[in-house]
Amino acid sequence: MIFQRKHIGASAGLLLLGAVLTEGCADNEGSIFIRGALVVPTDTCEVIADPSSPTRFGGVLDTAFAGEYSATLLIGNQLVRRGNTATVRVETSRVQFVEADVTVLNSAGDELAAFRVPITGFADPGNTGEPGYGAAQVVLIDAVTAQSIGSQVSSSGLIEEVVASVIIRGHTLGGRDVESGAWQFPIRVCRGCLVFFPGESDDTATMAPDCDARNDAPVNCHVGIDDPVDCRICSASSDACQP
Repeated sequence: MIFQRKHIGASAGLLLLGAVLTEGCADNEGSIFIRGALVVPTDTCEVIADPSSPTRFGGVLDTAFAGEYSATLLIGNQLVRRGNTATVRVETSRVQFVEADVTVLNSAGDELAAFRVPITGFADPGNTGEPGYGAAQVVLIDAVTAQSIGSQVSSSGLIEEVVASVIIRGHTLGGRDVESGAWQFPIRVCRGCLVFFPGESDDTATMAPDCDARNDAPVNCHVGIDDPVDCRICSASSDACQP
């Protein structure tokens, strides 16, 4: 009988411990989350960590110009505020982002690469039930993987579709470790697919089409990532920018 009571108590304790651990893990992944990849404005090259800012549903890496793919991720903090000025209690629910675990998958879901990268970023807790937001720039395709996929697309002339699966890790000012759930972001990898040739780039003094009229070339914050590449930016340095 004594043994039976101990057994029941141990089972109950294990069940209770399991419930606590399960709840803790679920709460841990729900503390922060990735809302999306922010669009970088071409005029200012600056992003605002706000849910009203535009986000991308996918990315493009043109290996003719960029050696890796990175994006600025909008990250939400759902932890409740702990600070209280009346009791001089400091705010411990602010979250600092420290690293990201990234897995690159091909279109069939097979793993191409997995790596961890350091990041920097910060998010305050939310107000009135709404999350607080911060941002962090994260490498989603590293240089080694980009080179490998780039070699494939260069030889085939095709576009390779991959998916970056990302988990953000951080800690609160109160010393608690937090992490997001896995967030997936599709990326097309190509060579020369982002280049375009505006009419004003053609030097009419020559007979053949060219991109030698290079005045008034537009600003491009990160050539080869997401945004179209005006040939005037790169025609002097890359064969991909010649018609």
